[in-house]
Amino acid sequence: MKKEVMQKILVIIEVLIIWELGSMAIQKECLPSPFVVITTVGNLVVQGTIFWHVLDSAKRIVLGILFGVLFSIPVGLVLGYFPRVNQLFGGLFDFLYTIPKVVFLPLIIVLLGIGDLPKVFLIAMVLFFQQTVVIRDAAKKISPELTKAILVWGANNWQILWYLVIPSCLPDLMTSLRMSLGTAIALLFITENFASVTGLGYYITTCMDRRDYNEMFAAIIVLALIGLILYAGIDVIEKRICYWKYLEQQESVSKE
Repeated sequence: MKKEVMQKILVIIEVLIIWELGSMAIQKECLPSPFVVITTVGNLVVQGTIFWHVLDSAKRIVLGILFGVLFSIPVGLVLGYFPRVNQLFGGLFDFLYTIPKVVFLPLIIVLLGIGDLPKVFLIAMVLFFQQTVVIRDAAKKISPELTKAILVWGANNWQILWYLVIPSCLPDLMTSLRMSLGTAIALLFITENFASVTGLGYYITTCMDRRDYNEMFAAIIVLALIGLILYAGIDVIEKRICYWKYLEQQESVSKE
């Protein structure tokens, strides 16, 4: 634990040094010193200027991730565990997966309005397709022999699903979810620049338009912090629901 904390602190120090050296080399307003930006973050927090933007962005991305994952789990399990269903609908799903969903943003705004709903919907839709593919492929990898062995012991289909299929898919789901965070944050930024007057994406673009680069980078840092908090939260959840994975890692380390 201490080693992980030290590694993260070292990364932060390295980023600050590289950023400061870049700022000194360029010497332009568009790349302010990281220490000036950190001071600006503190001022924005104290003044409360950025509070509602942070709250709106956090709400949108959390809801988008939650809905995307909740809908992807049953669909992915059905496609992966039942070959006939995958034969019927797998090709259509793969076709829809390849379409870049962000191109539908104007249409989504027309249909759902300009509030939080279209932003949450787009994030959820993109993550739904990504996580469904991961869950489907993870369910496909489950050994038929293992399923037969559990059936011999008298397990029914629901018990197989609960005690074998879902636990087998969870590690891949959590790994994919961490990787999808960057996509979710990028979508959040894009959606908050369409017919929106709140959110960090809107605030960053507004600061750029008025050439207030200190506040722009301060908002970028806050957006990155939201991503880091979500990443850490996913790690905590994974350690709770995929505990056997970490027990195996601890055993292998202790043997070494």
